[in-house]
Order: sequence, then structure tokens, then C-alpha cells
Amino acid sequence: MGLEKMEMAILRRTERAMVRAMCSVNLLDKKRAEDSREMLGLEESVEQLAKANGVRWYGHVLRRDDDHALRRALEFRVNGARKRGRPEMKWERQVEEETWKVGSREEDASN
Repeated sequence: MGLEKMEMAILRRTERAMVRAMCSVNLLDKKRAEDSREMLGLEESVEQLAKANGVRWYGHVLRRDDDHALRRALEFRVNGARKRGRPEMKWERQVEEETWKVGSREEDASN
């Protein structure tokens, strides 16, 4: 979705630190992050919001004209052999998985 595993880990860590600070809880209290978020009335985590924004951006790109640079980049295919090993997860594939998890379709994103 655009965010690497390391970046997502930093986001989660920062979110937990901010929630602890808002609840006046420190690490030695050993409270669960979910309990602290519930105290504040937060329903979604930063990770869920980041994934939702990726899906929203995907819909934005799909609504662009076919000759727009973003749309052409999305549909661009590289010719030639790929490197050995497991293929890297592509942004488009990640977004498709997230839209499937949420229960929406590509047609929903493009409207």
C-alpha cells in the first residue's frame, strides 16, 4: 500500500506512545494498547487508517483519464525477465487485497 513493513511498525509504535501519553499510562503499568484506545474512544488504529487511505488513493487513480500519468503508470508493464526468487508485492496487488478484505470492489473505488 505504499507503506513498507518498517514504516508501518514505526507508525504503530508512535501511535501506541501517543495513546499512552494521552491516557497518562507508562510502559511499566503494562496496560494493553487496545484498552487505552478504548478509553479514548478510538475505534480504528493508525494501520487501518493508512490502509483505508491507500484504497482511497487507488480509487482516485482509477477515476483519472486514461492518458493521465498516474493512470498510465498504474497500467505500465515492464518487458523482460524478472529477477530470481519470490516476486515483490506490488502496490496494486496490496490495494486489491485490502479492498477485498473491506468487502468493496474495483467498481466501488472508481465511483
